[in-house]
Amino acid sequence: MLDRARRPVGRSPRAIPQDQAAGLRRLFAPPEPHWLPILLAPGREAADPRWLAQFAGAWAEQGARTLVVDAARAQVGAAFGLRVRYDLAHAFNGDCRPAEVCVQASENLRILPAARALDQNRRGPEAAHRFEAGVRALAAGADCALLLLPTTHRAVLAGFSGAKGYSDVIVLAAAGPDADSRVLEAIGAALSAADIDTFRLLFQGMDSACAGSLYSRVAATAARGLGARLSDAGNVDDSSAIRRLVRVVRCRSTRGGERARSDKRGTAVETVS
Repeated sequence: MLDRARRPVGRSPRAIPQDQAAGLRRLFAPPEPHWLPILLAPGREAADPRWLAQFAGAWAEQGARTLVVDAARAQVGAAFGLRVRYDLAHAFNGDCRPAEVCVQASENLRILPAARALDQNRRGPEAAHRFEAGVRALAAGADCALLLLPTTHRAVLAGFSGAKGYSDVIVLAAAGPDADSRVLEAIGAALSAADIDTFRLLFQGMDSACAGSLYSRVAATAARGLGARLSDAGNVDDSSAIRRLVRVVRCRSTRGGERARSDKRGTAVETVS
């Protein structure tokens, strides 16, 4: 006779609906955007936002629904001639609705000012979780999210990297006597927070000869000392270089972050072409 006091071996009946609900959430949840960090050294954040606007605009022009998370006070909205009224921090404080924070620059391009919210991120783990959750919520529906971050906030990278890390990170190499150390500091800081396949250097305020010399020095030092792979992405004033860079990064993102390097980490450098 069947012993009705004993249940069949396996999951309890209650677990089945829970598993189905979790599966449905995964099925119908919006796809995760491609997160692309752009690291700006301290003091360089508000230098000239026009190249950032051009870079973001190139993503939108190539068909990607793009969100620019301006957490570095880079004034990207002003570069588009837009009036920016709110920061993500205002939504956290209840001063506006979350949807009011984003500024529409074009059909496929939105800007999310978040520098104040990022400053509040330093106040503890709850604030850090709130910043990440707020940015992720407003990035829903985007194909690409450009994270403009000062290197001093490198810890934020861990929250958006996912299990596989980042396929690409943009680093601005600006002219100056300390250009080498600033770039290497940014690369080291980023690697301390997340796994990164390729750092793509964009040069600002220097001619091609100076940029090439700087790239050679930094690439060799980064490969030898940090195990980092670098790519020469060209000059920020070269619109064709900006468009090429967007195409390369988009192609890698659509392949699921496929690694384009050799298995020998820290020995390869490349040029976007």
